Parts: sequence; C-alpha cells; structure tokens
Amino acid sequence: MAATSLNGRVLAFVEARMPDAMAGLIRRHGGVPYAAPVLQENYLTDSPEVQQAIIDICAGRVDTAIFLTGVGANAMMGIADVMGRQAEFEAALRAITVVARSPKPGRILRRHQIPIDIMPPEPYTSSDLTAAMSDLPLRGQQVVFQRYGGPDSELPAYLREQGAIYRELTLYDWGLPDDTGPVLELIDRMERGAVDALAFTSRPQVPNLLAIAAGAGRAESLRRSLAGPVAVASVGPVCTRQLREYGIGVDVEPAHPHMGNLVLAVADYFGDRA
Repeated sequence: MAATSLNGRVLAFVEARMPDAMAGLIRRHGGVPYAAPVLQENYLTDSPEVQQAIIDICAGRVDTAIFLTGVGANAMMGIADVMGRQAEFEAALRAITVVARSPKPGRILRRHQIPIDIMPPEPYTSSDLTAAMSDLPLRGQQVVFQRYGGPDSELPAYLREQGAIYRELTLYDWGLPDDTGPVLELIDRMERGAVDALAFTSRPQVPNLLAIAAGAGRAESLRRSLAGPVAVASVGPVCTRQLREYGIGVDVEPAHPHMGNLVLAVADYFGDRA
C-alpha cells in the first residue's frame, strides 16, 4: 500500500517563489525540508515593448492576450499600474479574448475581475494550450503573449500557422540568486548522502541549478548525486522535459502538476521501496 508519509526523509527543493509553502507541505507529510532557491525574479518594468503592448491593448489594437504564468500576469498588471493605466488596462482586457495557460495566471486575472475565455486542461502544456485554442479564429488577429521564461517554439509556431500577427513579451527573467551558498551546501549534502530527494517545481530551475554548480566546479558532483542515490522529483511534464533535455533522469512525477501532489508522490515513491 502506498505510503502517505516521508518518514523523516530529507526532501530538498529549489523553489524560490513559495519556499514556506513547500517546506510546510514537506513537514506536514513527515519529511524534513531543505530549501536552496536557484532563481531570482527580475521584473523588466522599463521594457518599451511591454509598455507599448499595454498602450495598444488600452487603445483596442489587440484582439487576444495570452498569459502563460502567474508571475508574468502579475508583472504585467504591475507595469500597467506604474504607467498609471491599470484600471484602463483591466477594462480593455475585459473587452478582448483572454487566454490563461493554467490556474496560476488564471488566479491573477480573476483577482482583477478579468474573465478568462480559454484555459486548457491539465497538465497545461503548450500542446494542451494550442489544442484548447483550436476554435479561436486567429487569421489577421493581433495577439500578444507573455514569454514563459525560456524558449518555447510551439506557441509561436501555432500562431504563425493560424495567420495571427503576434508579439512575444518578455516581462521578467530568471537570474541567479544573490546568495548561492544554500545551493552549494545542497550539492555537498547530496554528495554526503544527507538528502533523499530533490524536487523541481518549474522549468527554469534546471539550467540555473546546473549553472551554479558549474560556476563552483561542482557540476560532476551534482550529476553523480542526481544519477544515483538522490531521487529526482518533477512537478509535471514541462519540468520533466527540461530535466531530460539536460540529461537528468526523473524518478517521480505526480499525476497532477501541483506542489502538494508532488510531495505525496515522493512519499509514495519511497513507500513502495520500503
């Protein structure tokens, strides 16, 4: 029978946005959390491209807006606020087609009373998104969408095929944390056998972790740990695909891409091997 407790195992994670929530989930399920954030969000508030997109949406020159992440949706609202146009921007979004890739941007949009016309089903991949948009007439339509924090060829390719006139906006980037000490300590702990599993909750965490390790000359140690005694847990297929592209195998992926499900899946993984 599947375990429901981590039974004192150490579950490390590199989540930056909700570390307290992740640590709380791990403790609630009997584990010991170790946080080592590998990301630092940098909002691009002075981007002329983003500001022009907000101006064009307010002026009714955009037909469809696609929000891919909660961070991006929040950043765009914040930039509109800095411009003194938040109320106007919100009203303009209510008059056009709004697409949310997952509940994360959906929550931000609903907080601002903006109806969502299209949201794909789980696991919220790019393929799910384009399939959900299949009935949306896009030929000749002006579309803006927020970049996902890394290259994504599927959505732009789909928009081109459909004849849309689109703009891809970079609202933020993922820099390395100012303090990489916890990450280097994590690599040391994994090498000593003091970590049982490492959880990844977003795609950009993967290259950042490897970049920090490489910069400190610890890349081989990290890869040995992740290929051996440390179980690698991925929150969902997007993250899993990124890990595999970097040559890292995935031991655990929950059926539904949520942090709580991820922690439970790790507990089940160890329970099955007890």
